[in-house]
Amino acid sequence: MEYHELEITIAKYNMKNQTVKQVSDTLVITVPTLNEDNLYINVGDIVKLCSLSQKCTYYSIIKDIVGENIYVSLFNTSKISKLNNCIVDIYFIPSDWTIKCCHYVLFIMSKYNLVRLVYPKIDRNLYVYSKCVLEWINKSVAVNPEQQVAVISILNNSAYPAPYILFGPPGTGKTTTLVESICQIRKHDKSKYILVCASSNTAADEIAKRLLLVFPSKDIFRMYAASKTENNIDKRINPSSNFVNNMVLYLPKDIFILKKIVITTLISCTRLIKLNLRSDHFSYVFIDEASQSIELESLIPLTLITSQNGRNEGTLHAQIVVAGDPHQLGPIIKCKRITHLLGTSFLERLMECEPYKKSDGYNSRYITKLIRNYRSKEAILHIPNELFYDNELLCYSDSNINNVTSNWSILSNSTFPIIFLAVKGNEIRMPNSSVYNEKEVTVITECTKKLMHAKLGTRKINQNDIGIITPFKEQTVKISKSLNMHKLNNITVGTVETFQGQEREIILLSTVRSKLFEHDGKEHIGFLSNPKRFNVALTRAKNLLIIVGNPSVLCKDSGKRDT
Repeated sequence: MEYHELEITIAKYNMKNQTVKQVSDTLVITVPTLNEDNLYINVGDIVKLCSLSQKCTYYSIIKDIVGENIYVSLFNTSKISKLNNCIVDIYFIPSDWTIKCCHYVLFIMSKYNLVRLVYPKIDRNLYVYSKCVLEWINKSVAVNPEQQVAVISILNNSAYPAPYILFGPPGTGKTTTLVESICQIRKHDKSKYILVCASSNTAADEIAKRLLLVFPSKDIFRMYAASKTENNIDKRINPSSNFVNNMVLYLPKDIFILKKIVITTLISCTRLIKLNLRSDHFSYVFIDEASQSIELESLIPLTLITSQNGRNEGTLHAQIVVAGDPHQLGPIIKCKRITHLLGTSFLERLMECEPYKKSDGYNSRYITKLIRNYRSKEAILHIPNELFYDNELLCYSDSNINNVTSNWSILSNSTFPIIFLAVKGNEIRMPNSSVYNEKEVTVITECTKKLMHAKLGTRKINQNDIGIITPFKEQTVKISKSLNMHKLNNITVGTVETFQGQEREIILLSTVRSKLFEHDGKEHIGFLSNPKRFNVALTRAKNLLIIVGNPSVLCKDSGKRDT
């Protein structure tokens, strides 16, 4: 059902009577409705090109997407010249690779009887931590008790065979803790092999860059999918990657097993199955961004560390570490009718299991919640802390920026980091169902222009300090065009999904909504009612959060009325 929904969605981009042009060994297709927040067309998808004049159909695969341009490579490369400047009908077909990976996981779960291992119980046997004095690689960990507990627990395999959860609310140093854990494992036992997986290339790259500050590139293998292009790879990572002469190469087994730390995405991890590694090859498996992937994707690495004993029971041979935040964005599910099945991540479901439930605090043998926020000012944290984190987050922002200075009157209190601008504009729905609010576009643009003449503390604000979030794609398009007219081209404008995992000194949030919806006799504000989206939007700002919206509409959502 999920794949069928994706087929329907991606078909909306189909076009007739389009001219395709040859660029080197690829064809370029311009799709005007595409933008940087496209969540449906991806590298690896299939494109069918039907030429009426030639009475022939050609199949191609998407190699790259840049703005509105899609670059495809024909399956039969010798035919490319026939299509240069040719008029064709274009049909998009989503790749089924991810679905196949999920089916394989289900097969392994059944074959090795692993269900009980992903519904863990508390081990009632007495557990004793091995005592060791750690010399912290990252000195910030030396003053963070929660990070220390997590690292020591992971080092001791305290949860094994159950997964260990690193619960990382916004700005609390989740990635720092993961990297420190990996460093300590390698420091204390160089025979251990570590697999690190994430739902996105961005998260995997961030971990790789941090580890390369500590380890030589020969110890780290950043494995990319064949669909990746070298020009999009960080130069610091390239020497450790599987790119050779701008081509992705998969290492043979005898070379691969020499790599101590392997970093990849969850889906690309499937490629390792063909190597037939020993089930105990990896001693640790880290799964980052575990709250953003559907559960079956998060379970892909388990297929590499599983065997079956004589009692027909599955055994896991590595300590699994699952990191993320169940209160931030979860998996993106296209088919809303099955959200209750696929919309709950591995991490979120695990936290309902006995070892991870909160009683008088969390059981540190199985889970650690990081509580020291190093990102945002205390007032910005206040509402998310109250609604989602049991008022446990502590503000440890080391920013010495105390105010925003400007000559505009709305900053009556330049030391308070939140501003709400009441704007009662008109909400306009486009044929593609996306929404924009022209009056809010104008207010956001004017605020941004004024910020460019203001200061953060003693330094001038630059464009990279500012991020603009809005729930609707059409609003991102309108805001970007407006900013470009004023030569403000380096400000990131995106949906909440775009900003997951990011931060800015200043965040402007355009809520757009000026109409109420009714469902089952209850009024609601649609897209904005999602608590996870609300949480992410509010926790990206470090020093200033400016919210633009219609208070008469926003206050109708009872869950947020107190804010």
